[in-house]
Amino acid sequence: MRFGFNFYNWDHDLESKLDQNLDQLIRWTKETGWEGFETKAHNIEVRPDILLNRCRDMGMTCAALGSFSDIQTMIDYAHKAHVPFIRTSVPEETAQQWVAYAAERQVTLAVHPHTGRGGVGTGAVETREDLLRYLDKRPGVMACPDTGHLMMCGSDPIQTLRDLGDRCGFIHLKDIEMDMARKRIKGPSFCDLGDGDLDLPGVMKALHEIHFEGWVIVERDRRVDDYVGSAQKMRGVLRDLGY
Repeated sequence: MRFGFNFYNWDHDLESKLDQNLDQLIRWTKETGWEGFETKAHNIEVRPDILLNRCRDMGMTCAALGSFSDIQTMIDYAHKAHVPFIRTSVPEETAQQWVAYAAERQVTLAVHPHTGRGGVGTGAVETREDLLRYLDKRPGVMACPDTGHLMMCGSDPIQTLRDLGDRCGFIHLKDIEMDMARKRIKGPSFCDLGDGDLDLPGVMKALHEIHFEGWVIVERDRRVDDYVGSAQKMRGVLRDLGY
């Protein structure tokens, strides 16, 4: 397994202006102990060759892009930047077209469950059942299970991982305070890894059970005062478990 950090965890004023702050965010991510990162596609305002060269120069990997643009544009961008995953939704009727298009360019499409979408619509995946049903209808699309969102909607992330098996492309590892989650308070419910109710050892055990060898991207939606300290602390939690 490889461990990465979502740029969304950093100060949003920096993360939303990636063209100006790319080097700084990559440097902080590396210095706090991570091997790679994920960012949102609509924040990418640098050419794909620039992103690729920055990562190479700094010994880091852009593991995934969250797609808020059209699918073809993001697949082409990911291919040129050597980004292995795009986190996106695809309509059932065109899924095979986009799976094939991405595969030809060494890119994999992955769907992410998100609380509050109710299982309705093209990209509406919330529960474990929604996720499995979505994948069954779109062969070749992988999953990016999010432990925090799954717990918030009442799904067991450990069972979800076991059910996904080799359809787990990469994972968002996110802790959650369930007392707040029951009030459906999204952002503040998600906390530093190790501070909430996530059974982290159980999740890691499940990843080993399904022979997962991909990217584990740590997220924390909650805003904090010390972003660098938070990144270091969460990496330390994983190190204490032997990762």
